[in-house]
Amino acid sequence: MSPRVSAERREQYIEERHNQILDAAVEIFGNKGLDVATMDDIAQAVGISKGTIYLYFKSKDEIFDAILAERSYIPLLIDSMEYTKISTESADFSLQSFLEDMGNKFLGAMDKYYPLFHLVLADAHRYPVQAERVYNNFILKANRMCAEFLTAQSKAGRIRELESPLITARCFMGMLIVYYLSQGILGGNKFLPIDHKVWVKEAVRLFLEGVQVNG
Repeated sequence: MSPRVSAERREQYIEERHNQILDAAVEIFGNKGLDVATMDDIAQAVGISKGTIYLYFKSKDEIFDAILAERSYIPLLIDSMEYTKISTESADFSLQSFLEDMGNKFLGAMDKYYPLFHLVLADAHRYPVQAERVYNNFILKANRMCAEFLTAQSKAGRIRELESPLITARCFMGMLIVYYLSQGILGGNKFLPIDHKVWVKEAVRLFLEGVQVNG
């Protein structure tokens, strides 16, 4: 085996172990909370010794920070926005269809990272620095991206001129987050099941009625 192949395999092994630790930590932190969860819990879930974890992370806080940095739904939204830069130039572009697609992707990503967001919501009051980081890096970033998109749609004449695109974007994203909180976190789906797509379709309809061009 050549030194180069050996080095590549080592890098791959380190990356895989790194991700295994984060995956286990997301589940354990989400189930137990950051205070109660221990490095031993994470090591047991991965099937390694606690000492091995310390080769990758110095503390639970460092693991938590890595989760926030690497387990984000923002790349999905970025992909959507990049697609939009091309698709809006098409004559058959549909703002309604795009917003529905973006909304469904957003909720799908929230579902995928449910343990992470449950953890952030549960422990935000005990970890204000991390909660602030979540808001700035995830929530605010998504809102700003949406605001930029809406501004472009306003300039294109598809919607009316907005007094505050960021607030308008937050209103739209807020309808999606309310669904996630009420149906997922608070268990509303047990009492009144509502499919993602049904909610998103209605949210987009209401939103577009508010921003459409008059006349």
